[in-house]
Amino acid sequence: MPYTLDWEPKGVYWEYSGDVSGAEIIEASTAIYGDPRFDELNYKLVNFLKITSFDVQKMDIMMIASQHKAAALSNRRIKTAIVVNEPSPLLDAFIAQLSNSPWEVKAFNCLVEASTWLGRKFIPQFAD
Repeated sequence: MPYTLDWEPKGVYWEYSGDVSGAEIIEASTAIYGDPRFDELNYKLVNFLKITSFDVQKMDIMMIASQHKAAALSNRRIKTAIVVNEPSPLLDAFIAQLSNSPWEVKAFNCLVEASTWLGRKFIPQFAD
């Protein structure tokens, strides 16, 4: 499994590593949205800094965005920070898909900046 999920008091941190596929991102999102703790979340911090390859298609992005929009119906207050090494058209497309959602979604290239934006206490073991 190329991701780990760490539940925090007000949010969830998940980190991808190695080779990542769209199906794995969908799997991780499903695990979060199906968890009873989801209703109490204020933020999601998604870390892609340790990936080696990214096999995600536009159709995967549409499916993931649809999952997020559906989840936003039950918890409207979530902020999502996505941390990547460099921006990509797929990331831009994903953020655009959520522009009409109650969720705020923003891309970063630094975990500290993403944590600050989320109002999350920075945890040193997750340093860039």
